[in-house]
Amino acid sequence: CIHEVTFRVRDPEHPGVQIIGLPEGQEFATAEGDFNFHCLQDDNGLPIGTQLNIWTWARVVQSPRRTISIKPGGVAKSASLPAEKKSEDARLICRVPLPVTSAQILSRMQTAMKDKKKNPPSSLLWSFTDGMKTNWPLAKKMANKMLDPNYTLSQFNADLAAFPELNLYLLDEDSSPSSPAANMSSGRTIGDEYQRTIGTFFAIYWMLRLDIDGKDGFANGVDETWVPVKLTDKDDLRVTQPEKRMAFQKHAQWDFFRKLLIDAGLLEEKKSGGLFKSTSKIQVNVKRLVSLLALTAIHDIMKMAMILPEVQEEHAPYHGYGAGDTIGDHDHALSYVMEHYPQLLPSFRDLEPAEKRSVQFTQCNLCFNHGWFVQAEAPPGAIFTKFRAALIRDHKSQIGQQDVALYFVHWLTDLAGAEPTPLAGCEKFVTKFPLPVLNSFLRSFEFVEKIATQTETEVMEEYLKMRWDEHSPSMGALPSGDSAIAKMRLLCMAQMNGPAVLRDFNSLHDEDREVLSLEMARTGCVGQSFSSDLVPREASVQLEGPAFLVYYGPAFLQNLG
Repeated sequence: CIHEVTFRVRDPEHPGVQIIGLPEGQEFATAEGDFNFHCLQDDNGLPIGTQLNIWTWARVVQSPRRTISIKPGGVAKSASLPAEKKSEDARLICRVPLPVTSAQILSRMQTAMKDKKKNPPSSLLWSFTDGMKTNWPLAKKMANKMLDPNYTLSQFNADLAAFPELNLYLLDEDSSPSSPAANMSSGRTIGDEYQRTIGTFFAIYWMLRLDIDGKDGFANGVDETWVPVKLTDKDDLRVTQPEKRMAFQKHAQWDFFRKLLIDAGLLEEKKSGGLFKSTSKIQVNVKRLVSLLALTAIHDIMKMAMILPEVQEEHAPYHGYGAGDTIGDHDHALSYVMEHYPQLLPSFRDLEPAEKRSVQFTQCNLCFNHGWFVQAEAPPGAIFTKFRAALIRDHKSQIGQQDVALYFVHWLTDLAGAEPTPLAGCEKFVTKFPLPVLNSFLRSFEFVEKIATQTETEVMEEYLKMRWDEHSPSMGALPSGDSAIAKMRLLCMAQMNGPAVLRDFNSLHDEDREVLSLEMARTGCVGQSFSSDLVPREASVQLEGPAFLVYYGPAFLQNLG
């Protein structure tokens, strides 16, 4: 059942109200009796009379009083602000309410945990997912409506019920036996992983709608009515750090967000028209977007420690785990279940085979250091060899550029939702991540995607040439000759100090300049070299090593003054 309780809170910042989730409006739990999920795995089960209550907060339109209402297991009402107190209390609740049925869901999980059957690789995962079905018609409706201006964030959030795995995020790690809060007899905040996952979904929503309301939503979040906030004043109290948010919205490379979505096959450009006039229209690839939404629903469920799988003897060893070992790495754990027990993931098992391969690829550990690439800190071998090996060895060359692009869309949206405040926009990028770094990553994606069809060295050479051509101020024509690759790498490494570093490079003693030109032209890849007109002859004819990674070279050059 659902109860509503109304409080009048004089000071939401007071330490005494932290146990009910204030001032941030976090969800919290209370229990009657000795409620403990892990008791359900014991023979005695839970004592009679135990009950778990889930309390959630939600925003409402402002009213004259500062009134707060909360409901266990349901939608609650949040604080409103008198006009005279805006300057000191304008903190919006930035978390979405837990599902209205969250208490009932947890109750069903209690019942499921009483099942003592041993089902590999995780009895609890079997119990929790037994009978779960993804609502594919609703998921497809979401994809079809994504570019509809009338399809609101609130409707999108409600439609996420299509993916049943979202319920598993209610089993957060605070429920572990070692946690002081495991008893849950007093108020405690819950649901951070659920909020982060919703934040990842919202990042997808905003990125796909950049020409509608996506830029405002991504940068600023939404108001109390879930409408994207438009900022024009750096002192706007509706959001935190308004000046930084306005700068992000103005200077973010939005075109490269869009290009990545197109490269991943999530958006398609459809052209039509006659001989003399043609038009183009961007539309959603429904099948591809549904796959991304399904991936987002399941991608972090293995952070719930109680459902981690054990490696079965017939699959051992698995990424270093032996038979009987619990897979502690949540990405490897999810990969293991997708590979060997897909029936336990309803939002994965029904995807088409090509989409399954693409989703599985997003969980690979590619050992790819993006910073090494965008700053040309490392040779191609150190950057890409393990990445390319994963494509060939682990995925039998079945992964294409579109799949690599989807990998980066998932990486981008996952990081965008890393803060458990989905209604505040993509705060991780907007307020806590250096915008020049994000823009450089966005610009680089289209080159990294080519690793599916080109060699490591070809990809890096194309990227270096682009960086030279697009440098501001202009560096003139592309360099050629023995020192060309060295110069292009130094420009990437030194960034704003690039012109001065290159000027000094040219004034080096001949022997020093020749050593740098040769060593920075080594690729570290068997049988590969940069174009012969860009490197010393020795580097293109005698394909030897080693190739050095100039660790912290960029930081050194950038701090020369």
